[in-house]
Order: sequence, then C-alpha cells, then structure tokens
Amino acid sequence: MAVKILIYAVCIAAVLVLFYYGVGVALFSQMLSKKAASRGYNDLSDAHALLGKAGASIKVQQMSAWERFLMRIINKAAGVDGLDAFYDKPYYQSFFDGLKWFFDNTPKNITIDSPRGERLHAEMFLNEKKSDIWFICLHGFSSSPRDFGGAAKIYHDEWGCNVLLPYLCAHGKSESKYISMGWLDRIDIAAWIDYLVKEYDNPKIILHGVSMGAATTMMTTGEDLPPNVICAVADCGYTSVWDEYVEQAKVTFHVPPFPVLYALNTVAKKRLGFPLKEASCVEQLKKSKTPTLFIHGDADTFVPYWMLDKVYDACRAPKDKLTVQGADHAESGYEFDLYYGTIQKFIARYLPEIKAVEEV
Repeated sequence: MAVKILIYAVCIAAVLVLFYYGVGVALFSQMLSKKAASRGYNDLSDAHALLGKAGASIKVQQMSAWERFLMRIINKAAGVDGLDAFYDKPYYQSFFDGLKWFFDNTPKNITIDSPRGERLHAEMFLNEKKSDIWFICLHGFSSSPRDFGGAAKIYHDEWGCNVLLPYLCAHGKSESKYISMGWLDRIDIAAWIDYLVKEYDNPKIILHGVSMGAATTMMTTGEDLPPNVICAVADCGYTSVWDEYVEQAKVTFHVPPFPVLYALNTVAKKRLGFPLKEASCVEQLKKSKTPTLFIHGDADTFVPYWMLDKVYDACRAPKDKLTVQGADHAESGYEFDLYYGTIQKFIARYLPEIKAVEEV
C-alpha cells in the first residue's frame, strides 16, 4: 500500500513539474521569443509602415484570432484601446514624419561581432558636417530603429550630430533568438561603444533609450565604459525585468507572480542564461559613473511612474529627472519643447558644444 501511494505521489509530482515547465515554455514563447519581438506594428514591412493606418489594417487582416487576442492584451497594458488606436493618437503625425525621414535618408547598415558570439546590426546616419558627437538611440520592446526616426532627425539634422541605432536582441535584423529585455543588450551596446571609439577620432557618445531601450541604457551605464561616453538619457525605463513583469501580472492580467512568473523565470534562466531578477537597472545604476537624465510620464501605467524615483535614487552618478505631466508610456517625447529642451540643457552641462534646442 505504501509503495502505491509513493508511486502515485511521484506521478502527480511529475505531472505538476511538466505542467509548470510547460507554462514557462508557453509564456517564454509569447513574451521573449523573436516572434514576440515582431508581433504587431514591428512586424509591418517598411512599405506597410509607411502606409500608416491603412498598412496596419492590412496587417490586422492577416493576423490569426490568437494573434489579435495577444495584441489586444499588449495594447491594454500599454494603455491603447483597439488594435489601430495608435494611429488615432494626436501625436501620430509627428511619429510618422520621423518614420518617413528615417527611410528618406537611407541609413547605412553596420554590422559588428558581439562578445557574446553573435553578429550585431545597427543603422547609422553619419553627418556630412563631420561631427564627433554620437547619439546611440535604443528602441523599446517590439519596436525598431525606424521608430526612433523623430529623435534621429533632430540629433542629425538640427543638432548636427551622428546617430547610431542598434537592433536590440531578437528585434528586426538582430540575429538573436531571444529578447533579453536589456540585460544581454548591455554587452552589445558596450561593443558598439568600443566600435565607435576604434573607428572614429575621439567620439563623444550620448546614450538615449526609451522603455526597454531606457532599461538597456541604464544597464549599460553600470558597465566599465570608456570616458568617451559623456552622458545618458533614460526615458520610462523599468527598475528591473522582474519588477516589470510582476507589475504587469498584477495590473494587466490580475494574476499573482507565483507560479506563473516563476515558471517563466525557470525557462528564461535555461534559455537566456540568467534569472530575470538578475536583470536589474537599480543594481547597475549603483555602479554607474555616467551622468544620466531620467524621464517619465506621470500617466504611465505600462512601466509605472513610481519606478522613476527608484532608478533615480539608485544612480550614483550625476543625475537629473523630468516628469512629463499627463504623458502615457513612451509619449513624453511628443511634448517637444519640454522634452528636447531638457535633454539639450542636461547634455550641455557635460558637452557645451551641443547645438541649442532653441534653434530647432
């Protein structure tokens, strides 16, 4: 009898373990795979992206019912109502103008090798004025360099600087299989910094990231960087990958972190090589020597506004912060004068030759 009970217990435990791991695999596929990175807008071809809402409608018609459901969940988390509501936002025209500038100016694709053993890709806009100032612009989750066209246009055309826009892990031209939410990307960005230092005469480098790109920026500043990195701008970045997922589990999906996120963490540790709790902007900022401007919209619920003070307080380097009233996630940049004026003034503390935003 005791033997039967033991056998039953082992079988039940085995089923539970398999179910637990299966949940982790399913979540990983939907949240951290290359497919997840290209879901929705980022999966639009360049031609369809340039069609605006019409191009999105074509994409929606091609999506399966499951993909449409996931997009609704993602949009809900980001505070967007409807699959194509982004195109009805008041700032969309500004975004579209940046997108069009990106393609009209035909960026040069650059590739280098990562210390992680992968080939890295980035788009580059080299200024004809032979500037020694470089902006490295880092996009967010399920986004790409083309979405940074508005900022790139300002930095290149108006401020006379060079712009490098890397593809983060698993996004666009990236050869990575999995999204790392900034943690492995920090190694790649350090490699891009080394590339600029070796290829160009004494470059002065500024990091600017939004959302996951902001997390990548903060994580990168915790590395041993050359003095060529002058300062950084982190717009609506999270405290850590784990904190962000816990927040979304509670607010968007109304489920407790255990066992769901723990199952995801088990699979992430195996496939990515690190536990999600290790990917912490707060811990990296404690080691940072890079002056950093932190920006966040106080209406942000996707990366909640309370995270601003956490990362700001953790930073050991010279710092400043900007709260944009009423701005939702990744929307602060559309308060143009306030946003770029604050960035310009912050950078000017460490790089006086940057062109004044008042001239933009």
